[in-house]
Amino acid sequence: MKHTIFITGVRVLLCTAIILYGTIAFAKDFPPQARHALIQAQNCIKNEKLAEADKILSQYLQSTKETVPAEVFIMQGGARNDTGDKAGALEAFMSGLKLYPENKPLCHNSAVLLYGQQKYAQAASLFERTYELTDPKEPRMLYHAGAAFYEGEKYAKSARVLSRLLASTQGPKKEWIKLAVHSYLQAGQQNKALSYLDTLLKKFPQEAEYWKLLAKVEMDRNRYVQAAAALEMGYSFISPTDQESRQLLQIYKYINAPLKAANAMSRLYGRQLTPKQAQELALLYDRAGKPQEALKIINRSLNNEPEGTSFQQLMITKGKLLYSLRKYGAAKAIFSLCLKKTPTPEARLYRALCFWELKQWEFSRKDFQQLTGLKKYKSRAQSALAALDDLEEARAEASKG
Repeated sequence: MKHTIFITGVRVLLCTAIILYGTIAFAKDFPPQARHALIQAQNCIKNEKLAEADKILSQYLQSTKETVPAEVFIMQGGARNDTGDKAGALEAFMSGLKLYPENKPLCHNSAVLLYGQQKYAQAASLFERTYELTDPKEPRMLYHAGAAFYEGEKYAKSARVLSRLLASTQGPKKEWIKLAVHSYLQAGQQNKALSYLDTLLKKFPQEAEYWKLLAKVEMDRNRYVQAAAALEMGYSFISPTDQESRQLLQIYKYINAPLKAANAMSRLYGRQLTPKQAQELALLYDRAGKPQEALKIINRSLNNEPEGTSFQQLMITKGKLLYSLRKYGAAKAIFSLCLKKTPTPEARLYRALCFWELKQWEFSRKDFQQLTGLKKYKSRAQSALAALDDLEEARAEASKG
């Protein structure tokens, strides 16, 4: 069965900022040229002369023979970032990171800017490294790493990081579990996804979104009964859209649950049914063993429908329902009315069958005879006529006896 994917993915917006130094506390062994350049640049930044601060630090980097401290790269990258020069800021942070791979601000800032440039895999790796460098640990760094891997379509890596996050955190946030579910789904690890979904549903049983997500997983596993049950649960907390209601209706049709399908269709369309919808709904109730309910729907539609093509088809459907209820006289009357208005082979066939059940053999014979010239009905009409001939012969023999 084809199904609409109503979970289209998770786009995670990174809510983290560049780490900057405020007033720098210089150690006794801090390189003197670096100290001088940083103080000058810091004063420029305080006076909102960001380009001047960048120029001072660039000149220092080009001329110095000192070992450049990490703070220089952090301040330069921050100044460039605040002027909108994201590429220049990233260059500064990454240059520093090469010299100081264990520096948390450089690692974190590089990750933020790489993410902004859609270099997701690199950003994810640096967010994960930032987590390792943090004491105490900052779980959101692992979340950012998982989000970045997900954005980069590295779903297995995203799932790995998020699994690590959830395993190491007491009371994980809802969005963390949700992203883990999506990551495992995209990575094709449905059992893992179901495990985390179970966690979500236990914590947030009234969140319709998670029931819909469970339904998607179940449909991916071709477990449509379970998918429908999940959707029903979810829709008990929210009003589904028309598209969602139609999806549930299609699932019930697919799994051959006509009563469930009829109920879903009734909720979707209410009492304002088109003739075509009335026909479909009546058929569903009839298949579910509720012909009386089907007849009510057809009668209601007939009361609202002016005579015409739709009216004729509704009348035929009504006749069929009466026939199935063994109300042959009433059904015959309906089909006779149809034949007076717009003669159709279908109405004639069912009237012939009604005459048969009422033992009005000659009337039945006349209707069947008129169907023998139609390819669709020829075989059935000939069989019925042969049976009528046998009955006639049997009655003749009985009368002689």
